[in-house]
Amino acid sequence: MKKKKLLSFLMGGMLSLGTFLPSANAAKIDAYRDILLSESYTIRYDNITPPPRVTNRDRMELFGKSGLSVERNDYLTNRQSSGIIVDDGTDRYEEVGDEDFSMCRLTKGREDFYFTKYKKGDSYQYFGTKENKVEANAKNYLSEVVEGQSYGDPEVSRLLKAMLPSGRKTAGQEVYSYVKGGSLPEGLSYEDYKSSNTGQTSVIRYYFAGQSLVKIASASYYRKPDGSMDGHKCIIRITEFSSVPDKSLLRLPDGVEDVTKRKEKK
Repeated sequence: MKKKKLLSFLMGGMLSLGTFLPSANAAKIDAYRDILLSESYTIRYDNITPPPRVTNRDRMELFGKSGLSVERNDYLTNRQSSGIIVDDGTDRYEEVGDEDFSMCRLTKGREDFYFTKYKKGDSYQYFGTKENKVEANAKNYLSEVVEGQSYGDPEVSRLLKAMLPSGRKTAGQEVYSYVKGGSLPEGLSYEDYKSSNTGQTSVIRYYFAGQSLVKIASASYYRKPDGSMDGHKCIIRITEFSSVPDKSLLRLPDGVEDVTKRKEKK
């Protein structure tokens, strides 16, 4: 990536600040941090900058460490993707895909159900172990302890986790500090955050229309051994971020049968 393009992306002058301002002015993001911490929400988004292909032999990975890894997905890579995350404090639903195909995970208590959703005509087909049949997997508590809770798309997970207070982050997760906020000519406002670790700097800008979070943009950059700059950027459009969980998604879709063979409780 060219140095000028990378450094001009959403930086605005924020990187020239040598010290961080207190977070007292970063009030708008606080409401969304509280929603995440309450574990009661519905989030819908579009990732308009999907990651690049790795090779022409990429394959889909449904069972990544976070449960819904899409960075090596042959179908979704280099295509805009959309996602849904719903949580009511007990059950949870994550979906990543587009209008024609999605990967889904439904968590009910101590069990995870993985399935895919395909558009066929005016309806959807679902495939788990077989068409319209799913089997539960034991919830991976260790992965959640080590990596934190996932939010579907890996980039979205990273940007939403950045909102959380440092006490709720797992070891190794970046801690972002508030830099500044302001208004934009098109009627939006923004809040900027920055994180620096060994050899790499990451910045995030949260965009608001009034009090509503509408977009998240980030850039990470580092200096290569030859002295040149490199990095990547990500833009997420937020279409819903509410404190009301969509209960209709916290159950298996109509017509999908749970065929899990469970041990009888003694």
